[in-house]
Amino acid sequence: MSFSTPRTDAWIHERIRCLGLRPPSGRPVVWHDTTNYMSIERDHIVNLDGDLYLVRCNEREGRFGVDEQPKFWVKRAIDLSTGQTHILKLAIQERFKVSVGPIEILCVRSAEKESKVLDLVRADARFMQGRSARDSHGNLVRVIDFIRGADLLSYLQSVPAPHEAYCHTHLPPILAKVADNIAALERLHEAGLCHGDIRNDHLLVDRETGSYKWIDFDLDQGAALFDIWSVGNVLHCVVAKGFMTFRDALYARPELSGKLTQGDASVFFPHRVMNLRKIYPYLPEKLNQVLLRFSVGMSARYDRVSQIAQELAECAASWNRP
Repeated sequence: MSFSTPRTDAWIHERIRCLGLRPPSGRPVVWHDTTNYMSIERDHIVNLDGDLYLVRCNEREGRFGVDEQPKFWVKRAIDLSTGQTHILKLAIQERFKVSVGPIEILCVRSAEKESKVLDLVRADARFMQGRSARDSHGNLVRVIDFIRGADLLSYLQSVPAPHEAYCHTHLPPILAKVADNIAALERLHEAGLCHGDIRNDHLLVDRETGSYKWIDFDLDQGAALFDIWSVGNVLHCVVAKGFMTFRDALYARPELSGKLTQGDASVFFPHRVMNLRKIYPYLPEKLNQVLLRFSVGMSARYDRVSQIAQELAECAASWNRP
């Protein structure tokens, strides 16, 4: 940590005032080395090769019903020169395994891989945008443009319609957009890269443009297979307008007892029903066939995300046709 910066303390105080914020009472705390990211707090400043970012908060993430947990290596910050809000993703070392059916996959967090993806998808509105910069210690920090909007699940749950009305009015255009975003993943796979962490909360709906944007590319498995399987989880969320577990299905429709089988389950999450047409008989058969490719009972799988995207686009285009 250092308390000096090429920009003077007076300049920092003045820029903070211009942003309508209260400057620190003493000398600003400026970090050139972000290795100890846990100690970088609100109102501290991160210096990346002369660009100064005022930290406002840690980003948070909530999953599986757990309260939102702070991600201490992901900071929301303001560029003191431009006044623009960014997300600073600081370098972190992490390795863990996930299971897809009987297959175990090693996931490694990689700042370098995310940096490559950012370079590849520059100016593509279907992906978050940003750049990479190294701090004084050589840590690779990603400076991400802040997206104002909601994650896909929150957006779907905000649609004021019961499921059947949602399917006939809202779902076709949503499917068309999701299909386009899935097709965009082929760019990564053709370049030998992957998204690595495809989830419903890693697809944001931009409040200003309405476009869908993939975010968070720093997990790496070294293969496109994990992306393909993960797409199925997003499709389940989109079609079910949330999540549909076996327990929820039987609670809503007790007559399904004995009719739902393990073959109807998601390979990725065995407690979720992938054969959603058994619960929602008004779903088109062709769309349900796409879902079944991600179920325990289906032997035919997808090899490329482009196959999924094409079939979804066809489903969206032909939704209400005889």
